[in-house]
Amino acid sequence: MSDSSNFNVEKISGLFKDRVVELQEEPEFQWKRESIKYAVDDNGDPSVKVAIGNVPLDYDLWKGLRNPAVVGIYPAGLKEIWEYHAHRRRTRVDDYGRQTIFQIPRSFKYAQETFKRAVIISVMLPFSHKVIKNYQQAVSDERDRSSHIFRRMYEDVNLMVNKAIGRVGIDLASVKGVVLAMNDDNVTKVSEEAVSLTHQGDSHGPSKGGNYPQKSLAVLTGLGQFGISRIVFRDEVVDGVVKRFVGPLRSILVFDEEEPIRDGSGGVIYPTEEWRRFLLRLYDFTDVDPKVNKYRFCSYVPLNDGGCGKCIDCCPSGAQANSAPMSDGRYSEPVSNQAHRFYDGKLQFDYARCCETRGQMANLLPEWSCARCVSNCAVEGNRRRYAVENFNEKMYKLTTK
Repeated sequence: MSDSSNFNVEKISGLFKDRVVELQEEPEFQWKRESIKYAVDDNGDPSVKVAIGNVPLDYDLWKGLRNPAVVGIYPAGLKEIWEYHAHRRRTRVDDYGRQTIFQIPRSFKYAQETFKRAVIISVMLPFSHKVIKNYQQAVSDERDRSSHIFRRMYEDVNLMVNKAIGRVGIDLASVKGVVLAMNDDNVTKVSEEAVSLTHQGDSHGPSKGGNYPQKSLAVLTGLGQFGISRIVFRDEVVDGVVKRFVGPLRSILVFDEEEPIRDGSGGVIYPTEEWRRFLLRLYDFTDVDPKVNKYRFCSYVPLNDGGCGKCIDCCPSGAQANSAPMSDGRYSEPVSNQAHRFYDGKLQFDYARCCETRGQMANLLPEWSCARCVSNCAVEGNRRRYAVENFNEKMYKLTTK
């Protein structure tokens, strides 16, 4: 399936839906129909969300983002991902096609000479709206309330999307290309095997799961947007109503011999420099320029301009409030005085405070979860219809040549 026509949003979405439905029939996921944990459409099919980008192999995925307060200092890029694959798929042929008694990993230089692009497929399997709504209602009035049903949904949907990623990767496997399904296991292994030990760990930035920023890749491909909470969600107009989707994110990378698509065909975007500049401004919530703000699904500006702040108000640890600017784009004096949390002008999210509160409760009650910011955003967060209706148009304008 290395032909360019096979990489379009509709076909890949169909593959993911088929694999999710397939998985549901297996013993590990035999849920009753009325208690399905993922979101479904009007036909009862999984509401899988897919976005696809493609870039040449010399493209720097993390240009301008190497910052411990953004994606970390040493995020894994195309080179590291290729080297992980090459290490796992060593051959007795060197880069020049010569037979050898040694098993030698193919170099990234070989990849650049052999393949013309990397296709980046980002996918979200959204959580059930019903389960999230029930959870949000349960915890809204009780500070330490939780729900084992919500926790089980979280674990099950994450496990399902991990397995679905692998199966779709098998569907896409081709002798003309290289396919890597970036599930949790492979993300961890890329960090351990392709990133030096001195470049790993929390000291280099928000490296949840390793050095591979799944959320930032989803945003780069246009799958969703960051909220001020640092959570990625996707808004769509469904039956005239703005509907919000949140859920686990995964990705597949394919190295193949096709030229990068730059005309947006099949919904495949090319993340141009203009697109990157736009995203950098979009997710700098200290930038309150109305020309930028109007495209944000999440905006922390005065409520009369569609702003919100419910994730901040409901955070029991205070981590959200300690990580957000005020509605005028300035940081409060208490935040500004925490100079140790700023790096090149970027504010690190207060993970310590967030994790401390969640960790203490989870140690006492293993099925306890917080997720107040996720559930309140999904259920009660303000919807910005103009942004939803115009964001994709803006994206394709900036990503096509």
